[in-house]
Amino acid sequence: MGWIHKQEEFWDSYSQSLRCPLWGAEAGLSLHYTNNGQDCGKQLERLAGAADRCLNWLEAHQADIFSAIEAGGLYDAAAEAVEDLADDEEYAEILEEDGAAWLLLDGVERIPLPYRKEDFFRSLFVEDLSISADFKSSRFIADLFLGMSPNVFGDHSIEIFLKGDFARDQPAYRVTVNGLAG
Repeated sequence: MGWIHKQEEFWDSYSQSLRCPLWGAEAGLSLHYTNNGQDCGKQLERLAGAADRCLNWLEAHQADIFSAIEAGGLYDAAAEAVEDLADDEEYAEILEEDGAAWLLLDGVERIPLPYRKEDFFRSLFVEDLSISADFKSSRFIADLFLGMSPNVFGDHSIEIFLKGDFARDQPAYRVTVNGLAG
């Protein structure tokens, strides 16, 4: 798929929207590049290559992303949210079957009790990945949104930033867990 070009008042905007495999599922990938009217063919090519390297890095480093999420306190927040949900008799009920306990949300979604780290991380999936850069630098920001099923945070996603340099052939990223979005 080619780049979609939009000419703005002061700059040119290039974008692509793709679907790609990531962590065993298909995820949305959006690429964005802002330019100042100069020829940017090489930069677009480099950014597309950097996006591919970023996807490969994410595929190989899922455990590192999960460690950053845990270090950011989001597993603890999810466990606390499950406790709060369990206390809300209007919204949830506790169901016991075959020696296992479940928190039943709205009569549909089941959350295992006790709620463990494995349950939390197993519930995560990639909703969207957006990679943005501009003509001023070869640096980019990848904005990764992780959804949950069932989502103990309501309709919120976990947002993670990866900062990298699309001029480098070897990926090196700074990972920042931004918290909840949405």
